[in-house]
Amino acid sequence: MTQHSIAGFRRFLLAPLLSFALLGTAQAGDAAARKVIGFSPDGTHFAFEHYTQLYDATEIVAEIQVIDTRTDDFAKGTPFSIRTKDDDEREVDAVRAELMAKAKPLLGKLGITEPGTRFAGKPSMDLDEIGIYQMDPKPLAATQTITLPDGRKLVLTLSDQALGKASCYGAGGRGTYGSVIVTGMILQMSIDGAAPVTLAQDKQLPKRRRCVTAYGIADVYHHQAKDGTQTLAVLVETVDAHQFHAGPNRRFTAVTMRLPKP
Repeated sequence: MTQHSIAGFRRFLLAPLLSFALLGTAQAGDAAARKVIGFSPDGTHFAFEHYTQLYDATEIVAEIQVIDTRTDDFAKGTPFSIRTKDDDEREVDAVRAELMAKAKPLLGKLGITEPGTRFAGKPSMDLDEIGIYQMDPKPLAATQTITLPDGRKLVLTLSDQALGKASCYGAGGRGTYGSVIVTGMILQMSIDGAAPVTLAQDKQLPKRRRCVTAYGIADVYHHQAKDGTQTLAVLVETVDAHQFHAGPNRRFTAVTMRLPKP
């Protein structure tokens, strides 16, 4: 499958069941692909890109997130994003190139080139291809176990918590709003069987995730700086009811942290 045509990205793969009540039949949205750009040499910053072509449309959405791992928040002036319009006939690669040009000065300033070590997870579908995102009763990945280079064993656990309802554009049908049960995420980590620590817990949803209904661990990246500091970046796939045409969309976010010393 290439990224150069609408037909090329329409690959029907399985994805998770959504938890909003207004859906009575199988529906499909668009699934973004993700590309990890990497870490800064000192591990204080992590960056990745996600991008897609909207389901049953010609618009392209692309975003590069740069995260300060010391605060688990976006670096100042980021994320970088582009959303094309119907009359924009460029292909996905051309839009991504424009986005990278916008991000390159900051990425270069921070020295974000080091890939880190990837620990493959169990995403709902291929992480490297945009495609059709369909509902299926199989759940998103809720746990992942990894072994660090120093021998410590980490167990990551991701769960959802209901945070009420939101009015989301497209959830009531094409071009209309609908009420959706939305959830926040709780990500916890246990090291060598110790009591879990909470890496992230939503009390309320940020605007960019106000219509998310489910979460799953996609994969995990680990970085070790020259001074021995270890950093973790957990890529989380989200099921988003915002601006879908015929169903929910898959997008990505990340949770980062500096690991305690052994």
